[in-house]
Amino acid sequence: MPGPALPSLHDTEVLARTTRVADELLRPRADRTAREGVPRSHLDALAAAGALSLATRAPALLRRATEIIAAADGATWFVYAQHHQPVRAVAASDNHTLRDKWLTPLLTGRTLSGHAISHLARPGPPAITATPGTGGGWALNGRIAWLTSWGLADVVLIGAIAPEDRILFSLIPAEDLDAPQAVHRHTLWSMHATQAVAIDLGDVPVGPDQVVSMPRHTDWTRAYLNHNANTHPAVFGFLQATTQFLGQYETFKAWADGAKLVADQLRRHAYTLADTQPPDEAIDERLTTRAAAVDLALRTAAACITATGARSMSSDTTAARLMAEASFHLVHGQTPQAKDAYAHFTAALAGPPRPLERHAGP
Repeated sequence: MPGPALPSLHDTEVLARTTRVADELLRPRADRTAREGVPRSHLDALAAAGALSLATRAPALLRRATEIIAAADGATWFVYAQHHQPVRAVAASDNHTLRDKWLTPLLTGRTLSGHAISHLARPGPPAITATPGTGGGWALNGRIAWLTSWGLADVVLIGAIAPEDRILFSLIPAEDLDAPQAVHRHTLWSMHATQAVAIDLGDVPVGPDQVVSMPRHTDWTRAYLNHNANTHPAVFGFLQATTQFLGQYETFKAWADGAKLVADQLRRHAYTLADTQPPDEAIDERLTTRAAAVDLALRTAAACITATGARSMSSDTTAARLMAEASFHLVHGQTPQAKDAYAHFTAALAGPPRPLERHAGP
């Protein structure tokens, strides 16, 4: 499927256009989007701004675009985020036929992608297996427990456990997965708008022209866990949204200013670690920084609920949406290591639970 010529946009222009989409389209509709679902038009607008072409460019550029989008609309951000892993995988693929067919459409946003890979890092029996077939092909079996962007993504990057400690990564058109009785929609109280589903795979064929790569499972898992020790830029975008929201309320303005200073410090530290340390070093420090950032996100969201009062109990309010998004950031990309780091951080922050002391007299 030949795509149009790649857009030639300077970095600052991409960010300016992305900011315009966030300010004029995403933020004003964010509460409605959370109720009704992310429309394809949001991704088309981001594609026209050049924001879908950033996966293969400087990491700092994608980080900033992520912050801008996440600050405006968490649901659209998460659908947007699903696109980048497949783009990077296709761009790095040795399969020239696949790369020639898909890379330009993916970079321009003419083709939107999703991915199903997180199950590969979980212990226990493989969720999806790849069995060799004839002619260099494969067959996929198992269940994709969680796939975002269903109905929006045109293609899906699927990881499956193959023989000899290998992972088969394949790029499959979404329509090839939409068999009767195969798709099961999740009912979520947070990020419901991202169209998450589970899909049963029964001998789904993979041709040689659909194979993206076959890395060793142990190598991929190590890299995946190291990467997920970092704080996701979307958390810092979210903190921009909550501190700005709190700034509307005089009682919370000073608190919001303090939270913004802490968020800025965490942001600088997280990005310094990501940019200056080898991926397999300073893991505990990365995890602690991540825990501090998501904990701050949760506390600022709780403050938004408090500032708004009883109105926030309505699911269509901005404060309610922010609280739901904060909860999602707690589990997004979560690994056992990240969970342990958060438990240790919060225990050190608050100390162990203990009963209140009783005092005699007034």
